[in-house]
Amino acid sequence: VLDCSDNFPTRHALNLACRAARRPLVSGAAIRWSGQLAVFDAREPDAPCYRCLYPEADEAAAETCTANGVIAPLVGVIGALQASEALQLLAGRPAALAGRLLRYDALGARLRSARLPRDPDCPVCGRRAG
Repeated sequence: VLDCSDNFPTRHALNLACRAARRPLVSGAAIRWSGQLAVFDAREPDAPCYRCLYPEADEAAAETCTANGVIAPLVGVIGALQASEALQLLAGRPAALAGRLLRYDALGARLRSARLPRDPDCPVCGRRAG
């Protein structure tokens, strides 16, 4: 499932649906000059989920592209990276970014990647889930 949405309630709903259906979620986001990408693979028992990264937040306090803007080329970069991850999954290969967060800084032309820990207390995928 490719998440190209622009709000947290939709992202959290997709996360729940993907966990329930045991489907990988390829999540991308962009705002101003920075973007991020992560793959949450619900087929892997110890994989983190979107809520491990972003606990449900106050939607009114969230930054929006409408208020803060986003440069058009950035959306293309993040979308191309999402497509690459999705094609790997469709080809039966593990996604390169499964359990990782990739951040792209368009101003500095920098990519950074970090492992995403699973939150053991996450109500979606942690030991207390369900």
